[in-house]
Amino acid sequence: MRAVGRLFAVFPVVAVLWLVHGAQAQTPSASPFPAPLKSAEPKSADPAQKPSKPSRSRASRPKAEPGAPVPQPDTDTGRIAPVPMEAFAAEADPQPANETAGKPEEPSACQLRVADKIAVIEPLPSLAGPGDCGATDVVRLEAIIQPDKSRVTLSPPATMRCTMAEALANWVREDLTGTTAQLGSAPRTLDNYASYDCRGRNRVAGARISQHGLANAIDVRGVHLANGRFASFTDRKLDREFREAVRKSICERFTTVLGPGSDGHHEDHIHMDLAERRGGYRLCQWNVLDPAGEVPLPRPRPKEAP
Repeated sequence: MRAVGRLFAVFPVVAVLWLVHGAQAQTPSASPFPAPLKSAEPKSADPAQKPSKPSRSRASRPKAEPGAPVPQPDTDTGRIAPVPMEAFAAEADPQPANETAGKPEEPSACQLRVADKIAVIEPLPSLAGPGDCGATDVVRLEAIIQPDKSRVTLSPPATMRCTMAEALANWVREDLTGTTAQLGSAPRTLDNYASYDCRGRNRVAGARISQHGLANAIDVRGVHLANGRFASFTDRKLDREFREAVRKSICERFTTVLGPGSDGHHEDHIHMDLAERRGGYRLCQWNVLDPAGEVPLPRPRPKEAP
């Protein structure tokens, strides 16, 4: 009986333990031992391990509209990204050389003012090189049309910029024709000594480029008149008043005029151009010279001289 009493005394303890075990079976398992505390010291970084990139938040990505096509990644690795058209704005369209060479350009405003109105011209392609030589809006000036429709030809025809041809034509029409009337005749042919020529000034090697190399100048020696006479602008024996009138009219229309007495290179012809300078500076160096005096001959030798 004593043993039975002990059994009934232990039974409540066993029942409590059984109930506690059943409750633990329904909850997440936990270790019977307390978890070890984490060390406060940071782990040493592995030098071979690269730092992980911060993950992008899905919330920052724009949401696609309902029904909009979903862009697919481009899997063509050989495709070249398109270049904006602005990158080619400063470049000329490439053209085959055999298609552009010698092709006439559209008439300029100057050509429309000059052609078949005050002069006979032929448009030429732009000049480029060698070196600094070259010009645009180039024409071949063949003749000047007078107000009465008669013509003053150039011999040979001159190659120059259209603006230079226009200035020369206006000078012949408005100035030279009236000046030659002092000689009792009219101009028929202008003697062209030099027009476009790619060279340095005064044909000196290494000198600064001449206005002739820019198709902006012409050299003339004189004018052939309708009566068959040739009036040279540098002929000392020609009427001085005529030569002074020619000099005055040329210097008023052109920015550079060189003649006798200028630099030793223009004693028998006149250079004229339209060079632009700072402040509108103009250069007119042409001395209208008098006829050279006759050199006295020595007295004849006396007969009685030994």
